[in-house]
Amino acid sequence: MPLDPKLPQPISAGHSYNHHHHPITSSKPYTKLQAFRSVLKGINIGLLILIFFVHPRQTYEYASDIASGAWHWPWTSPPIKTNIILMISDGYGPASVTFTRHFAQALNNDTDYQTHFQLPLDTILVGTHRSRSSSSLITDSAAGATAFSCATKSYNGAIGVTPNGKPCGTVFEAAKRKGLLTGVVVTSRLTDATPAAFISHAASRAQEPLIASQMIGGIQNPLGERTLDLAIGGGGCAFLPNSSFVSCRQDDEDTVQYARSLGWDVRLAFPSNTSSDNNDLGLFTHQDGFDSFSDNNAHLSEPELPFMALLSPGNTPYEIDRRNIPEPLRLKPLSHYAMKALDILSRSKQNTKGFIIMIEGSQIDLCAHNNDPACHAREALAYHDTINKVKQWVDQHNNVKNKRETTLLISTSDHETGGMTLGRQLSGDYPNYAYYPERLLNAKHSTPILTAVLIDFVRMEKRKAKSRGVDEVDEKLVKDFIQHSILGESGLGLVGLAQGGEPKEQEIEAVWKVVKDEILSFKPTFSNNDDVDDDDDLELARASRYIRHTRSTMPSSSSSSWSGLKSGQGKTMTVLDDSTFLGPVPGVNLDGIRKVISDIAAKRAEIGFSTSGHTGIDINVYAYGKGIQMLMGNQDNTNIGKVIQSILRLDLKSVTKDLNTK
Repeated sequence: MPLDPKLPQPISAGHSYNHHHHPITSSKPYTKLQAFRSVLKGINIGLLILIFFVHPRQTYEYASDIASGAWHWPWTSPPIKTNIILMISDGYGPASVTFTRHFAQALNNDTDYQTHFQLPLDTILVGTHRSRSSSSLITDSAAGATAFSCATKSYNGAIGVTPNGKPCGTVFEAAKRKGLLTGVVVTSRLTDATPAAFISHAASRAQEPLIASQMIGGIQNPLGERTLDLAIGGGGCAFLPNSSFVSCRQDDEDTVQYARSLGWDVRLAFPSNTSSDNNDLGLFTHQDGFDSFSDNNAHLSEPELPFMALLSPGNTPYEIDRRNIPEPLRLKPLSHYAMKALDILSRSKQNTKGFIIMIEGSQIDLCAHNNDPACHAREALAYHDTINKVKQWVDQHNNVKNKRETTLLISTSDHETGGMTLGRQLSGDYPNYAYYPERLLNAKHSTPILTAVLIDFVRMEKRKAKSRGVDEVDEKLVKDFIQHSILGESGLGLVGLAQGGEPKEQEIEAVWKVVKDEILSFKPTFSNNDDVDDDDDLELARASRYIRHTRSTMPSSSSSSWSGLKSGQGKTMTVLDDSTFLGPVPGVNLDGIRKVISDIAAKRAEIGFSTSGHTGIDINVYAYGKGIQMLMGNQDNTNIGKVIQSILRLDLKSVTKDLNTK
């Protein structure tokens, strides 16, 4: 196989990018040792050219080994296993990295701006990538992930397909065919755009039930093969038949049961009310997760590959909310599931050649879509904690004596979300050259959850007023609740000088106004009975449950996927973009409340957001381990996939050919 000029060009492991140490440009004497090394380098290049004409494929593999750090002398043993850990911080742009660093510094009681403070990613920055898709200068997560998985550009919304809609072979499919194990760990739905692009093929990211069916292998998989060995994340609703109260499928396919028939070890962390659960000793509690198989959960066995853990019906809770859930009901953080996945894959008897795993900090993106800065920071910190632990794992596995194994960790984002700016002009006066991340430290919940809490409180007050024969709720009571429970100690945490003062009158009034506009003035668009007030309460209750369940932004009422839909007419699941996952659709849009609460938090910190969508800026690329040279500098986002292809010596073309001939 000839050296593909489109793949990252290998770089000698001894090459230096610092001109101060180059024998020609350096002011230091050109030593005999340097001369000897130059001769060796010339011999190496000459051998490469000579061998290329005789054995082009071996030349390509030799060059790839040099670039990845896996090259060895003929008399030494080659590495048996090669591992790729691809970590994706969805929606995490350069400004967000700076914001996270300052937020973490404030958490450590250090607001001395002269202090040198580093995040785990700061020490492994190697380059940037251009994130545009084939259809726009601003990508979505589907096209962004397809660039990583297929090493090719595609249109926004594309899941593992080319711009003309044809399936493209992914690094997971090619790695699986070569005998490597594969895995994904996410905090969103397993069927969401980023994981889906590595393990399935669909014309639209909205086809989540189809993606779930493809993911497990079997008849709906385009290759007729199982690509995935391990999957941990949310999105259980797409795997359950429509007879389940948490299902988001239109059909009666029980993908969980079907997966088990194919040999999957499937475990659910939530009740689904289906036949799949009847004797399911594999149900693991939020409290124990993967832990204590032989202690608290003696009935649970060690996971067997292929293994799937469905943590929630939709996305898992935001980190800021998860931290405040009572311990018995609390899911573990991303780092826990990531490390458990690495442990399972690395120790598996099936692991003879290594593995590739994609670990995503999925909801960094969703918090940014919500323009919710405290939520965004907490998700980012959870991701950095995971990075830190994975780096330690890489150190252990790259340096164990007599163990022929190499590992490369790559971390990047698919795009930036929110257009975050660190500094916001709040008046017509001369700008204040400052911003205050420390004012967000006390926030207890995400703004969608605070919205749901406020809806429930106002609902109850409306019912109380009705029982007293009064038409209007007690305005003072609602404002007190807004002040103390939404903006105050139980909500955004605005309680004193450290947060810029207690909630201000104009902030309370801003929330009260949108409560009047969206809740107190709400009338249902349809009626189940003659008592419209009962329908009113029912719709508000549905809206609250919807927000709690999805924890993401609702679309505007003008959306074609939203307007005209009536609750109770069956389940509807539509994915409009990264910020929108619709489960059972309520008949009311209350997103204005969330926007006002988010804006209050952002203004307190003097942080700005230019959009509730994505932006088109270049994205940081980080790497750690063997092969980082191939990721240096500014590159196209497809280079991430090409580097993985090069290091693992994958044949994506043959997979693509098979996908399009079956």
